[in-house]
Amino acid sequence: MLYFKNTTQISNDLLDNQLRTLTGSELKIALVILRQTIGFIDPNDKKKRKSRDWISQRFFMNKTGLSGRSVSSAIASLISKNLIIVTNTKGSKLHHIKQRRGTPRLYYASTLVLVNRQQTTSDVLDKKEVKKLHTTKQTLTKVYCERSSQGFKKISDQKRMQQILRQQ
Repeated sequence: MLYFKNTTQISNDLLDNQLRTLTGSELKIALVILRQTIGFIDPNDKKKRKSRDWISQRFFMNKTGLSGRSVSSAIASLISKNLIIVTNTKGSKLHHIKQRRGTPRLYYASTLVLVNRQQTTSDVLDKKEVKKLHTTKQTLTKVYCERSSQGFKKISDQKRMQQILRQQ
């Protein structure tokens, strides 16, 4: 069986609709934010993913290989495209770079996982009404493996085709 451990689901909206409008820097920043939020289980509620996370400028630079100026520009652009939300510790939105400058902790959230982009973000984050958009359901499959006495082993493409044809 094939397990999807150590993975982060990416929103179909990002891949289907937003990908062509994003620059390389914007995409890198968006992926880091998705990884740091929905890529981790919320420590306060083990059944949910994080809705927002504190991410430093240096962390973005180390993860993406971008300069500080490129990170700042990409963040500003993603905010203007309404793809991410930046808040302070109290949950107040920080739309402009002047508001973010000098703030000790900036929390990032992706609108790609919010119920409705028009919804007030601070309300959503406070009420924990964060919901993932439709993504492919992770299920256990027999795509590449077959059970044997030693556990699971890879099967040939021919055997897999036979399995698929039997299912139809």
